[in-house]
Amino acid sequence: MSAPVMESVSARTLVDTDFFIRLSRRVAKTTALEQARAEAITDQALAYLATSAVKPKGAPTLYMSADVDPAWHEFMTFTAEYDAFFQRPGWHKVHHNPCDGWGGATYPAPEAAISPTVDAIRAAGYTAIPELWTAKVDCGDTCGDDGGTPDPLPCGDHG
Repeated sequence: MSAPVMESVSARTLVDTDFFIRLSRRVAKTTALEQARAEAITDQALAYLATSAVKPKGAPTLYMSADVDPAWHEFMTFTAEYDAFFQRPGWHKVHHNPCDGWGGATYPAPEAAISPTVDAIRAAGYTAIPELWTAKVDCGDTCGDDGGTPDPLPCGDHG
């Protein structure tokens, strides 16, 4: 007897269709990308956020791909929609904590940082587009700490 095969879903289904189109058009405009690519990175940003929103405490850190990050930034500018996205039972809001090179924390090698994130997205049931999850991370090679009390999340964790 074989294990059942779980079908993955596009994360774009997590938001209203009209909003997804509006958001991805804005991503296309601000990044000078073709609409199809903007839609792909917007979908992947939603998959990352949804996966991060249900990540249990103590689970491995999830890292954002530099290719996908612009869609997350655009999504945050739609504050009402961004807040509503996380109003699902069991989800916590994923905050953005940009890196600034201070604090001395370092990332694992990019190849080691991205692969577990893609695996987590797939395990959460979302389609992952591997070519958008390249061995690049958004924050360079150090994580920042703004010195706030309590200390903010490590920048890679975003959640």
